[in-house]
Amino acid sequence: MSVLRPLLSMRGRLGLLATALLLMAALVAAPSVSGAKPASVKQFIASLSGGGTGSFTVTVTNCGGPVPLPDDCTASSTIALGAVQIAIPTGLQPATSVSARTPSGTIWNASYNDITKTVDVLAPGGSNKLNPGQSLLITANVPRTCDGTKEFTTKAWGSNSISGTEPFEIKSSQPTLTCAIGPNGQTETITGDFQGTIDVTFGGETGPDCSSEAGFGDLGAQWEVYRLPTQVTITPGSDFVAGDDPKISTSEFPLPAGGGDSSWFLICFAVPQAGHTAFETRGGGTAVPQTIGGIPHFVGILASCVDAPTPCVSEQFLTTGPGAPPWGTGANRVHIAVRMDPGDPYKK
Repeated sequence: MSVLRPLLSMRGRLGLLATALLLMAALVAAPSVSGAKPASVKQFIASLSGGGTGSFTVTVTNCGGPVPLPDDCTASSTIALGAVQIAIPTGLQPATSVSARTPSGTIWNASYNDITKTVDVLAPGGSNKLNPGQSLLITANVPRTCDGTKEFTTKAWGSNSISGTEPFEIKSSQPTLTCAIGPNGQTETITGDFQGTIDVTFGGETGPDCSSEAGFGDLGAQWEVYRLPTQVTITPGSDFVAGDDPKISTSEFPLPAGGGDSSWFLICFAVPQAGHTAFETRGGGTAVPQTIGGIPHFVGILASCVDAPTPCVSEQFLTTGPGAPPWGTGANRVHIAVRMDPGDPYKK
């Protein structure tokens, strides 16, 4: 027995050695998990501007570029983007004068499909795709009869074909437009990448007061003469989901019979004090406390976005007559756009 034990131990060691060699061979032959090709990242964001003048622009950005990433992107895409499709909402069909280009001027192939009711956009010649960090501007005209909240569902692919291969994931909310038609030919349009509905009402017995009697001096006297024809109140619906980016609320109305320049008109703006700080106002001041309908608000005359952060006036001009938007949607219509957060109820 004492002689056999060493022999058995040696045989066992040889068996273990053979097993170890077989395992090593299997590991060498099997593909390495750490060396596997990582899955490609395909992300994009989209936002909407315009709409109130009958022309809209959807900006599509392939996620990537220098740090930090664009809002809502969680990673840089690893492939280029070659095709985009935008569904035109019911009530805003058909889209006309469709075009697409990069900020550097590269023209993409864009068309409106009257069967699918979509704007289809392809990279030119199958090349010149949208690399990570690059953007594409897609513009079209739509009827100006919009009333309510409309979503411009946007999709994208890495391939140079609609509904092709390499589908991208949208990381922002879908581009959304809310518009309402009020009295005196006045319209209100809100664009952005928010989700849900926004309620727009015109008129009302209570509202912000930016008159000289309320302490706004000469600017208050100017506001009393040159202001919106009808007060606008904007309130998020119960299904509203706020995005990270500022939104644009655009008022349009006919120039009063007495004439004047669009730049003379001032915007009196109010936000509830709860959850907010006083915003910067025209002339370098700060919004003042004011109670509206029994609720404490901050009220002030908005400054230009050149001089102040949101809320602020981002556009202000007078349309000149028939023709292409934004200048030609009708003679002598005042156009004033406010950059703001639609997640907050406000009046102006």
